[in-house]
Amino acid sequence: MNSLILNPTLYGFEHLTYLAIYVVIFVATILLTKFFIKTEKQKTILLKSVAGLLLIAVLMNRISLIFKNDRITSFIPDTYCGLTSMLLSLFVLFGKPNLKAYHCLWYLGIVGGLGTMLYPDFIGQNQSFFYIPTISGFLHHSILFLLCVLLLQTKWFVPSIKKWKCFPIGFGCYVLYGLFLMDILNLNSAMSIKTPLIEGTPLNWWFMLIVGTILVVCFEFVVDLIKNKKAKNKKVNNNNIIG
Repeated sequence: MNSLILNPTLYGFEHLTYLAIYVVIFVATILLTKFFIKTEKQKTILLKSVAGLLLIAVLMNRISLIFKNDRITSFIPDTYCGLTSMLLSLFVLFGKPNLKAYHCLWYLGIVGGLGTMLYPDFIGQNQSFFYIPTISGFLHHSILFLLCVLLLQTKWFVPSIKKWKCFPIGFGCYVLYGLFLMDILNLNSAMSIKTPLIEGTPLNWWFMLIVGTILVVCFEFVVDLIKNKKAKNKKVNNNNIIG
């Protein structure tokens, strides 16, 4: 009888249901933040609360992998998203607005969080969608993406071309960390250094470093152009009012 039960699949009923529920929660959170979160104290409480949930979710995921793999070293984050979820949650919980670390972690989190929700390669690892490694994987990627959007919305993270170097430096630290895990702990799949992030694609670490840096620079350049144009228009309007 059990052999007739199919594992959850990519864009199957369980996946689509989860995405639908998440979209409702995500939109509601963004709208409530826009209309009701006004003071810096309120923003801090909101962000640290979401960061706390993210830390709980990623810790639950890592602990569940210890039992799944029967290996204590499975607790150590060995993926881009796992490490980003842990680091970003800690930086927000114990840090302050616009840290340099955000100028690397935000990009990895926004892409990794959304990308994994849309393409969760771990979804079929068990017959139950609520298998702890599966559901905790979904949760920490989902909360990671939400936290990144909230950081931008509340201006705890403000993109700036002046800080573009933070991304390649931070990404380089990820690669060094992966090499450490491979050489010292024999985790050969750490940070996808030996294989593409997604099989059959060019998403090797060096490709992501080069293309990622180019995209970050382009994004931050455009953001700065928009900010400078708004500031210039505001100054002109103020001068017209005074005149």
